[in-house]
Amino acid sequence: MKAGALDNIHRRLDALERSVGKQQVKLESLDGEGPYRQEDCSAIHTVLSTLTTSLQNLSKKTHLAQSSSNDTGSAKRRRIDDGDSDFHHLQPPGLPPLPDDAVLSHVLESYFIYVHPWTPIIHESRFRRRLIDDDQRDKLQLVLHSMILVARRYIEDRDAATSLEKSLNDSDQTRDWLVSQAMKQPSVENLQALVLIATDDIATGRASQAWPLVGSLSRMVEYLQLTVEHDEAVQHPFSQPYKSLRPPADWTEAEERRRIFWSIFALDRFCSVSMGWNTSLTADDVRRRLPCDGITWRKEDPVVTPYFGIWDKSAGRIGNPIAFLPTHSAPSRPVEDETEAPSEAGTSPGAAPSAVDMATVGAYAYCIEATESLSRVTTYFLQQKVNLNDQKDFGAWLVRFKELDLRLVHWKMLLPQKWTVNVAQQGLTRMDPNLTLAHVTHNASMILLHQPIAFPLPEWPFKSRLPSLCSMDTCQSAAVEVASITSHYLKSSLATSPLSSQFAFCLFIAARALMLYWQHTRTQGGVAPDFWVLIQSLDALSTRSSGIITSTSAHQNLAAKYSSVLTELHRRCTQDPSFSINIAGYTTEITHSGDEVQSPRQALPVPDRSTGSQDHNLTNMPESNRDFQSPHEQPSFSSPTQLSNRKNSAPAQQTFASQRLPAVAPNAYSLGIGLAPGANEVPGLLQSELSGNSDDTMAMSQMLLDQQFTGLDRVISYSDGLFGSEYDGGRW
Repeated sequence: MKAGALDNIHRRLDALERSVGKQQVKLESLDGEGPYRQEDCSAIHTVLSTLTTSLQNLSKKTHLAQSSSNDTGSAKRRRIDDGDSDFHHLQPPGLPPLPDDAVLSHVLESYFIYVHPWTPIIHESRFRRRLIDDDQRDKLQLVLHSMILVARRYIEDRDAATSLEKSLNDSDQTRDWLVSQAMKQPSVENLQALVLIATDDIATGRASQAWPLVGSLSRMVEYLQLTVEHDEAVQHPFSQPYKSLRPPADWTEAEERRRIFWSIFALDRFCSVSMGWNTSLTADDVRRRLPCDGITWRKEDPVVTPYFGIWDKSAGRIGNPIAFLPTHSAPSRPVEDETEAPSEAGTSPGAAPSAVDMATVGAYAYCIEATESLSRVTTYFLQQKVNLNDQKDFGAWLVRFKELDLRLVHWKMLLPQKWTVNVAQQGLTRMDPNLTLAHVTHNASMILLHQPIAFPLPEWPFKSRLPSLCSMDTCQSAAVEVASITSHYLKSSLATSPLSSQFAFCLFIAARALMLYWQHTRTQGGVAPDFWVLIQSLDALSTRSSGIITSTSAHQNLAAKYSSVLTELHRRCTQDPSFSINIAGYTTEITHSGDEVQSPRQALPVPDRSTGSQDHNLTNMPESNRDFQSPHEQPSFSSPTQLSNRKNSAPAQQTFASQRLPAVAPNAYSLGIGLAPGANEVPGLLQSELSGNSDDTMAMSQMLLDQQFTGLDRVISYSDGLFGSEYDGGRW
């Protein structure tokens, strides 16, 4: 029964008793007055009979409710009146009911501590207020079930966790039922439930189950008009889209819907990058503001954030310059304003051209931007069809490489200094999850962009003209920093808190880049030590994804799959000198069906570097690898000094003086690559000097080898200190 139902029944019983008492008094008064009309007597008896029947029914319901509560213990409260229940008729046989309030409280606490930071799509205070409301609670049934499905592994109370595990005899059946119900009708709550399920599918190594959901979600946000701002003045001259969703009641609800869209956008981009597929949400669909700062949303303080620009695929083809494609798009303008010059960004529909004010956005917005940068590298560079034997296409390909490289450099350069922390006090620093993921994703974007230049195929006739040494150094530096950042995040975060699937993918790309570096340099010392740090981190991610209470699943989760593939690649490279890693094979090396059974892989034992002791299993390991910790032991990560002092054993190569970009004004967050040279005090950096029509490929390649280009500061490192954001009330 719903909260307060029993009290309501008792109040109604009291009212009936008072009514019966009044009728009894009236009858006694009539008897004292003498004879009375037969019809009056009949009416009174009819009323008494009705009241008696109602009293009996209510008493029977109360007895049944109390019996059900005693028999099921911690079972879900539910309504007894079938005609008044909106959820009872949806519940199929065998589906576990919602737990009681005590267990549900543990579920919500675990969800908002462990799951919410990576997928912040539910406003906690608003959600708890809706749970108290009887009418609103019915709308949240699917969301609550999905929360139980994804958060049950992280419940710290063992009794509550055991109770949930027993009630979920078949989690796959529960998951399939939730999907079938949520797909029946698009709604905000159904989208929230499906996002949580799809995210959990990917993390648990069953991404193939998530792909249909991500594709459906990409269309459902269009059906609900969540791809555009609800108050945006969009012109539809001959057709009006059907709107099945009422306008948001307040700014908090509008921001929640905005975040639901961006979470689906991030899922679409992640599937595209990790699988090598095309994106579903394009520039024709999306006109959305970035999500605001998380603390602002928690406090429900209305703010206005800038729009985020999605590039047009046709405009971004190889051969078309992307220097002037906006990063933050302008909102739609009324018809009378169409003759005005387009602005790089706007803060409201029809606003005058102005610089982008990023002061109202937070870590989640920067994570969305970094994810889109990763997608742009894939869509507008790696997936472009280019005839590299044609001189003109080759020149256009180099132009695109430099344009995207400068885009990434510019994004790093304009990160706000308000998040800078004192890295010397790292023990006191809590690293923001989404901000950390944004920086790790940025470094992974650099790796994927520079890999084709750093490790060109042997059959490429022009490979000697490429800035391979600079790109190799970029890939290695980015991979080392990913290892360092992840190590510090794992140390600063809760030992039981999981990390997102995108985080695991970035670790995989970084470790793979170190394998490619080792294979192409063929150093005698073996792969760089940071490779094993990344393996350790992936194993730590795998353990955390399994939950606080050991999971009984026989399937490998995503992090475990990445770790297994990397270990196998290392084994093959070690045993077979002729084995060559496919640079583009990162999308095909993982099985995503979830049908494979988890099996222990061959261990590569190495001792704890902090103690210097030697393991008895090291007799067959290369001498240079004997000071590293086993990837299968409990992670014991290095300090920043140890990481920075590591020296790779690659042969000497040409180096260039590092030219850190000068600092920019705190509010100069406009990411327009087509700015004038002096706009950001970086002369010539943002100009596109190359032309796809040039016939001198040697001249173009030399322009990529100049000191200004090779000396750019591309990689975000832990020493930059841009990892801590505001932390409020135990929540990000």
